[in-house]
Amino acid sequence: MVGLAPRALRNCAPSALSAVVVRPLNFTVRCRQEPMPAPSRLKIFLAAAVPFGVAMMVPGFGRLPLLYTVTKGIALGAIFGGMMIWLRGRAERRLKTQGIEPGTADPVQEASVEVVGGLSEVYEASKRALLSLRKARLTRDEPITGELQGRTGVTWSSLGELITVQITGDGPDATVHVVSKPRLSTVTTDLSGKNTENVALFLRHLCSELPTAAPNNRWRGP
Repeated sequence: MVGLAPRALRNCAPSALSAVVVRPLNFTVRCRQEPMPAPSRLKIFLAAAVPFGVAMMVPGFGRLPLLYTVTKGIALGAIFGGMMIWLRGRAERRLKTQGIEPGTADPVQEASVEVVGGLSEVYEASKRALLSLRKARLTRDEPITGELQGRTGVTWSSLGELITVQITGDGPDATVHVVSKPRLSTVTTDLSGKNTENVALFLRHLCSELPTAAPNNRWRGP
């Protein structure tokens, strides 16, 4: 979400945004790509393998030999965890082909940017950026408070995401804060990288429309 991850856009060098400091999301193809940290991969493996393995053990307790039940649970959990790591790796490769740094696999991704422009101008540009996302539709449109909310539809790799945008400022600069999270609240890992992608593409589209960023403006991640 640009990494490019929203917690993602780092070390970008677009001519019109040379003063922008990204952390950790890059929105140009000249960004430095970094692999997802190993601890994140371990977290994905354990988050998938442990509950799945335990679930596979439960039916056998009291009915099958204990050693067999435990061994079966560990083996199936390891296989399932490995599959989740493979899916995440596939998502990382897909993001990198779009010039987006994968970053972490946290389910909630967010970033902020300061841009030059009146609130109404920035608001309309933010709305267009939100609607430019694949299968996105607007669910809240509050120009007075500077709030936008949308959601994306179900795809083969995701059950959809909720995207919230807040625009604040008193001119001539405005701050845009965007958050993307799974529509399903029980999701604990962004295996598909869709939230990272949503934030990265939103910012990319927004910055393609707005004037040059003001000096010393900063992308701010959590």
